Amino acid sequence: MIRTEIDLQRQGKQQGYLRVPYSHNLGGWANVMIPMTLIAHGTGPTVLVLGGNHGDEYQGQIAIMKLARAISQEQVHGRLILIPSLNFPAALASTRLSPIDGMNLNRAFPGDAEGSVTSQIAHYLTHELFPIADAVIDIHSGGRSMEFVPCSHMHVVSDPMQRQAMLDAMLAWNTEFCFLYTDIAGTGLLPVEAENQGKTVVTTELGGGEAIPANVHRIAHDGLVNVLRHLGCSMAQL
Repeated sequence: MIRTEIDLQRQGKQQGYLRVPYSHNLGGWANVMIPMTLIAHGTGPTVLVLGGNHGDEYQGQIAIMKLARAISQEQVHGRLILIPSLNFPAALASTRLSPIDGMNLNRAFPGDAEGSVTSQIAHYLTHELFPIADAVIDIHSGGRSMEFVPCSHMHVVSDPMQRQAMLDAMLAWNTEFCFLYTDIAGTGLLPVEAENQGKTVVTTELGGGEAIPANVHRIAHDGLVNVLRHLGCSMAQL
């Protein structure tokens, strides 16, 4: 039921919203508006970049918003889809979970097209955006509850070619520390759904807490740009 005025097949730079139906006491026909930017230019890979999977993790949200404002069509090879605040209600509330339905978006996949707001977002990614993407970048940090040494990381997937592609992309972030892990934290994760569809998936933990020092901002921005260059989606200085 999610709609968008953005044409996923059109060349050029478009900015708009994913409109998620949300009926509440003050808006019977209201929508949650999730900002999205799409830049397409010529041929090349499709890369989906996501921030704000958890609303209180702002490092990725800031880096993606800055990139969405600054990047031009000519700086892209292929198609770049930027969603800075995927769990937008949680970002507005500065919470890990959605204040609308109490759900953890990173445990909501593959989602439900007719479910709650969080379930609908997960379903849209699973069925509309992941299938057209070659690579998925999901930027995390520790949020308000913890702080990580800034690092890129990845799941250990079974397919050797996919694993090598993910390893190379993870290292392209160029953080001082990286790690590979086997997930034991439940089901329904966004990266796992994308991996199950065969995508090159890169994730991060870029610090945490409610303050973001300048060096972490640089790691978030420079690392994201490095990975986009590595994937062949942009060769420009951004």
